Amino acid sequence: MFRPASLLLGLSLPGGWKVLERLRRIPGQTGGNFSEGYVVIQDNGTKAFLKALDYERAMQSADPARALEALAKAYNFERDLLARCRRMDRVVKGLADGSVMVPDEKRGDQVVQYLIFELADGGDVRKYLEVSKRFDTAWVLRSLHSIATGLNQLHSGGIAHQDLKPSNVLIFGTDLSKIGDLGSAISRGQAAPYEDNHVAGDPEYAPPELCYKHILPDWSARRLGCDAYLLGGMVVFFFGQGNMTAMILEQLALSLRPHAWHGTYAEVLPYVRDAFEKALTIFARDLERRAPQLREELLLVVRELCEPDPGYRGDPKERRPGANQFSLER
Repeated sequence: MFRPASLLLGLSLPGGWKVLERLRRIPGQTGGNFSEGYVVIQDNGTKAFLKALDYERAMQSADPARALEALAKAYNFERDLLARCRRMDRVVKGLADGSVMVPDEKRGDQVVQYLIFELADGGDVRKYLEVSKRFDTAWVLRSLHSIATGLNQLHSGGIAHQDLKPSNVLIFGTDLSKIGDLGSAISRGQAAPYEDNHVAGDPEYAPPELCYKHILPDWSARRLGCDAYLLGGMVVFFFGQGNMTAMILEQLALSLRPHAWHGTYAEVLPYVRDAFEKALTIFARDLERRAPQLREELLLVVRELCEPDPGYRGDPKERRPGANQFSLER
């Protein structure tokens, strides 16, 4: 199958960029799998990551018209969002966007749209931890602080990330963590590609209420509450290498899990909270092994951020009218 997005290697792009290397797997993808990743270099020696939209692959989907429409909307949304986030120093920056003509003698030149991002030379946090081969508590705490700062910057701009997970936290150098992949983000007051999905990001990491398709009418509770839960999940990942959502679901009887449950979330919530307490007990053992001096503080952080009832999630001191209980300032 002829796919113009896979043929950018060696091409020169506006702004002094040249396509150096094609990547097999890319960290963030607009429109599902309808994109290709490359390393590009600018005239001044700056290397960056390029995401090229693969319209040809979208054309092979079951509903090409809808796939193409969704891909174009996702591209425009992410491009505009990146422009709004340029001053956020804990969010991966978009450096350029545009289109390039891919020569083809048989079909005529084909247009490929692309986005260019900062290149994370350290990969994502999973790769960094694998390479380092030792647990550095100070590094982990600095990374978590950067992640919380990045989320706070997004929230201050009316943006909820919705897909925070280990593969979307990228390392620059050896000590700077930034949040990447805004493809699933939701912007307050602006139509977003995945706004109508009950889970905008990866369902494997989603908070319990969204796993049960319990949709909260309040924007902050649904969106910022989701981000708060995902941040707590990053604490669990760093100190226990686990997935909080999976840990909770594993403690539930099969008949109470989302795929089998037919009642309301309010009805299943007592069981989910019991499963959450059991998951916290497992996490406490991980903390005892990796960071015993921080055990009680980190357990409290995860308890507040990952509480299965969104009404009780977040900072208890901010749980009052007019306050933001999902504030990450503390």
